[in-house]
Amino acid sequence: GFNRYSNNINLSIYTKMAKYILGVKLVKHGEPAADGGMSDALSKQLLPYKESVEFQDEDGEVVKHFLQGARYPFLTIYSAAGTTFKFAVPMDNENLKEWMGGEIVSGQWKAPRGNYQTTRSLELMTEFDIPIQIPAATCYGVRKFANKTTDISLIEISAIIELPAKADEAPMTIGVKEAGEG
Repeated sequence: GFNRYSNNINLSIYTKMAKYILGVKLVKHGEPAADGGMSDALSKQLLPYKESVEFQDEDGEVVKHFLQGARYPFLTIYSAAGTTFKFAVPMDNENLKEWMGGEIVSGQWKAPRGNYQTTRSLELMTEFDIPIQIPAATCYGVRKFANKTTDISLIEISAIIELPAKADEAPMTIGVKEAGEG
């Protein structure tokens, strides 16, 4: 009897876990749609380097307004800051060109003479298949050269999430759209 019930419990735990956001296993990216919304053609995809994915909501600013001698404010205003998504990919010629610009000539990556950034739509697939969609993010790469023989050189990509040009588009959407919704 005990094993039969423990199997049911394990299934129940997995079902509940599937609702959680855990890790990012795949990143799809492409040019934002012409109307400034989420891309319909996320034609490129990559596997991020293990444990390199990071979402960071930047600390906003809190302004408290006090009356003379008061301990507690009569008005508090919170001004939120932005969100940056970071991930890393192995440093090879194709990834260097994709995320840092420049060109590949005769098998060599040639760095651009100036700064490089690109605007992308991103779709991140988490471990339990909960998608995160970002219609517009300014992306740039930074080379992180390995300093030990046990490390690998990476390109760390920062994607600064922006307000999409399309008026009714959310800057970030998390979750699977339910059937029958518009």
